[in-house]
Amino acid sequence: MASLEENLSRAIAELQALERAISDLQSRVTTLRVLMNEYDGAISLLDELKRRGELTEVLVPIGGGNFIHAEVKRLDIVEVSIGAGIVLRKSLEDGRKLMEKRKESLSKAIQLYENQIIQYAQKAEELRRIVNALAARLRERQARSQESRS
Repeated sequence: MASLEENLSRAIAELQALERAISDLQSRVTTLRVLMNEYDGAISLLDELKRRGELTEVLVPIGGGNFIHAEVKRLDIVEVSIGAGIVLRKSLEDGRKLMEKRKESLSKAIQLYENQIIQYAQKAEELRRIVNALAARLRERQARSQESRS
């Protein structure tokens, strides 16, 4: 039979592992939300450019918070990244649809991660109660042991 100290150590180790997993999942959610916001911005820009028509002047970021003025000459084609540095040429509508699908996939992934975070958080709370109870029992046992030595 495992000792009280061993049970406490195991529960603490499991709690720490859950806390690391929760932190990792929260980081993933944050990263996916940033990516989702980028897709929102891209879709909004496409919609605005379509509304305004061709020969629209835009500011293009060149890095470091700097921009240059540019003019959109064609709106019928959009270059869409499919990952791994590969870009496909799509019609404006097909490109927009592809971005919307990616956004939906990101939203589903975020929901899955958030559900997992909730499950892990519930398990962590249960483990905290166990750790606190085991620690209290251990302190009680140590106090009794000291009293009997006195």
